[in-house]
Amino acid sequence: MPCRPCIEKFFLKRSILNYLLLPFSWLFSLILIIRRCLYKSILAQYRAPVYVISIGNMIVGGSGKTPFTIYLAELLSNQGLQIGVSHRGYKSKLENKVTVISDQHGLLPIADEAGDEAWLIAKRLVGIPVVVGKDRTKAIQLLCKTFHDLDVVILDDSFQHLKVKHDLDFVIINEWLRFGNGFVLPSGILREPMTALNNADILIINRINETGEIDKKLCHQLKPYTQPLFQGRYETIQVYDFIGNEIAVDKIVGDRVLMISGVGNPNGFDASVRALKLNIIGGILFQDHYEYADKAQRERILKSLHEKEAKWIITTEKDYAKLRHYPEFADFLLILKISFTLDDSEKALTGLIQSFIKV
Repeated sequence: MPCRPCIEKFFLKRSILNYLLLPFSWLFSLILIIRRCLYKSILAQYRAPVYVISIGNMIVGGSGKTPFTIYLAELLSNQGLQIGVSHRGYKSKLENKVTVISDQHGLLPIADEAGDEAWLIAKRLVGIPVVVGKDRTKAIQLLCKTFHDLDVVILDDSFQHLKVKHDLDFVIINEWLRFGNGFVLPSGILREPMTALNNADILIINRINETGEIDKKLCHQLKPYTQPLFQGRYETIQVYDFIGNEIAVDKIVGDRVLMISGVGNPNGFDASVRALKLNIIGGILFQDHYEYADKAQRERILKSLHEKEAKWIITTEKDYAKLRHYPEFADFLLILKISFTLDDSEKALTGLIQSFIKV
């Protein structure tokens, strides 16, 4: 996703260019509305032999789907349910090949080819099987064939994937990005018209600020929708080094730190790092899913580290999925481990989920 100034200039506001592109957005919106109608009335959907929970969002870019997927899988697993997770493996070597990347014993070697988000999910969800591949029907079938006792399959980033019947749809809404300027692609960042929210079952607000009230503009945008709404936020649970050793934050507070990230919405990462009260001396932003494969670019990162007289580079676990392959970062890299935490009652959310999937 573009850098924050670009987002604010084009995707969160309405300019002449946005309005010039609006006819294309109307056409795209019409196609998407017709598509949903066809799947509701004519086109066949795959009905899985287990309950299917979809986690998605309404916009292009990061809303917090992956942390919430991890949170939900752990929550339901702790309730005694057998969970499997399906991830597309966006832009990975396995995107077009449905593959098991972790089982009840942990990561499989093939996980290295699964992409950053899928690798992160599989790494964090120890004991919960994860399958990668954009064909969600085959992904579910492989999970059920390989792991016979599954109760629920969670589909990460699947609100717009209609070939599979969902028993429950979560939509994650980022409090800062909200719904952008309210326009559908290409004149905004909405994947679908706002009316698609009527197809969601539960809304999750991923909070950015620490105040007790939801952003007023977001409240206004959500007013027409009556689905149950829960609020949560990112919580830092650990900082660790290149080889996985935990680093006490109080021991690095005075050290100069450079932030780097290649995530859909760097705003949450930025807020989480600054909440640690570290001595941040700058940041470098890359596009979402940045691979760090360019040696010259890696050298520029290290050059910036030395020029700014920083001791550490701090990054996300998603970026670490790629950076762990480059030993030149071994002496400088810190990784921020965050989790999604619910501000509201987990008991209420669990009860609501069970009312939908009847487990």
